[in-house]
Amino acid sequence: MSWNEGPLLGFDLETTGVDPGKDLPVQVALVRWEPRTKSRREVFIVDPGREIPGEAEAIHGVSTRRARREGCPLEDAAAIVHAVLETAQAERVPIVAMNASFDITITTVLFRNFGLRPIEWGALVDPLVIDREVDPYRSGKRRLDALCRTYDVFLSAPHDAGSDADATVAIARTIAGRYPAIAAYEIGELTRSQAGWHRAWALEYDSWCRDNGRPGLEPEEFSWPLREVLHPHVAA
Repeated sequence: MSWNEGPLLGFDLETTGVDPGKDLPVQVALVRWEPRTKSRREVFIVDPGREIPGEAEAIHGVSTRRARREGCPLEDAAAIVHAVLETAQAERVPIVAMNASFDITITTVLFRNFGLRPIEWGALVDPLVIDREVDPYRSGKRRLDALCRTYDVFLSAPHDAGSDADATVAIARTIAGRYPAIAAYEIGELTRSQAGWHRAWALEYDSWCRDNGRPGLEPEEFSWPLREVLHPHVAA
């Protein structure tokens, strides 16, 4: 059985901002997809313990007031996410996350801050990284909504973590169906390959930006699945 035919864990965060070294989750989705079985879903609001900026609220709709009223305390949320992700990696169930370096870095910082043991990321699938590898010359955006259009996947509520996680899993499975060479990878090999594919893309994109008078990437943006500042470790 190829990795896309077995269990998958869709993972998505909505956050207080776009800096994975400093920002925090305000909504979490952990969606376990199983073949021939209904998905198991944990989707919940998180109280980050700080004000949620208006620009972030405008994207995902989670206000400071709502987070304080409905949200799971941040430390409890970290423990829930850690338990689910650690179990998935121990079982070699691929964690599927769009632009995984963002969500994985945020959670790694969170785990470290609450004294939770590091997770070895040995079974990850990032549709963004894989899409860039299999179709590098396609023009246009590669955000989640754009990939949904490319791969004919329904996105019911953009920037809702549950909806985004559902769509991300569907995209990953569709890519694997469309490109048999991707489905043929053993999941550990695919994880390691994605790290290389991301770095090759980052080097080329950074060079293009600088050649065209635009700001290049930050040093930590060259690494995947963790930003370099965290001393990333991908399991062998």
